[in-house]
Amino acid sequence: MFVYKVGLDWGEKKAICNKFPVSASVTCMVWPKDHPNDLIFGLADGKVRLGVLKSNKSNVLYSAETYTVSLAASRDGATVISGHLDGSVYAYSMDNQSYKKIFTHHSVPYSLGYG
Repeated sequence: MFVYKVGLDWGEKKAICNKFPVSASVTCMVWPKDHPNDLIFGLADGKVRLGVLKSNKSNVLYSAETYTVSLAASRDGATVISGHLDGSVYAYSMDNQSYKKIFTHHSVPYSLGYG
């Protein structure tokens, strides 16, 4: 996955700022508020990863074992929820680095909102 810096003016060139090599396709992404150096993205293999922009490194936060279809962050950026192909929705706490399955829906949660 590449993170680009795109210029505000027409004459400015875009440049790659960060690279995060992953083994599966990136399917969704969220940039939590109040965490400007953390980018969270979901993968086709069910993993949810944290990309640290300052170090260009990423690590697996958790794996749900099924395709990640959606991500959403809370307003303060302290919690991220993810939806998966089997209907499961997980919550990850940025504060205490823990996750849990919060429910399973009968259909695929292709879009999530965290109000």
